[in-house]
Amino acid sequence: MFEEYRFEGTELVVEFRDTADVRKVVLYNSSTDEEYEVIEHPPSVVRFRVVFPDRMDTSIADSLHVKAKTSDGWAEEWISETVHAHLEGIEVLQDGRARFDVMNQGRAPLLIQFVGIYGDVPNPTVDPQNDSFDRSSLDYGPSIIGIGENRPLTPSRTDLVVPSGETASFETRYAPFAFLNGADAADCSGKERTGQLAVVHASGGSASYSFSYRLSGDPTAVEGRSAEICNLTDSPRN
Repeated sequence: MFEEYRFEGTELVVEFRDTADVRKVVLYNSSTDEEYEVIEHPPSVVRFRVVFPDRMDTSIADSLHVKAKTSDGWAEEWISETVHAHLEGIEVLQDGRARFDVMNQGRAPLLIQFVGIYGDVPNPTVDPQNDSFDRSSLDYGPSIIGIGENRPLTPSRTDLVVPSGETASFETRYAPFAFLNGADAADCSGKERTGQLAVVHASGGSASYSFSYRLSGDPTAVEGRSAEICNLTDSPRN
C-alpha cells in the first residue's frame, strides 16, 4: 500500500503504490487517537502539513501514523523520525547577545521552541534540561531570531524551522554575556568560563552543549540598555 514517505519543508509527503482502492487517508497520533488531517479519495501522492511555526506546534512525534482505508480495511504506516539539533559556532556579540548555528541532524524538520544559554554566563536563562523546567512557562517566545538569509520576512517565523540536513544561523534576543548590574575588572579579567547552550524542540526533546569562553577588556555600557559588557571577547569554543 505505502511506497515511501519523506519530509519536504514543513510537510510530510506520502506516496502510495496503488491508490485505485484507497478511499481515505488519515494523519493521526496513535497515542491519543487525535486525527490531524483527513484526505478523501487521495491521489497517489499526498501532503500533510506537520510543522506550524506561527503557533509553535508540530505533529511530529514518536506516535505519528498515517492510515489508509480500502475495501479490505485499514493499512497503516508508522512515521518514525528522530529530531535532533546540533549547535555550533557560538559567537559573543558586542551588545552581549550571542550568535550561533543550528544543524538539523534528523530526517524530520526541526522546529525550535526555545534556546537558552546558562551556566557560568553573566545573564543566564533558565536551564531547559532541569527537572523543574516547564515548557508552558515559555510565554516570552523562542528567544532567538534568524540572521542573514534566515532572517524572517513574515510574522509566521519560518526562520525557526530547520529542514533535514541543513544549518541555519541565529542570534539571541536576550544578552547572556551582558552584566545587568554593571561589570568590574574581575568580571573582565579574561579567565576561562564554561557555559551551556541548549535548544528545545517543539516535538518534545532538547539538546545541550557546553562551551568555553573568556571575557576581557574594559567594562563598557551597552547603548540603550542599563547593562555593561567587556569590550574585548574571545569567541566561545564548543
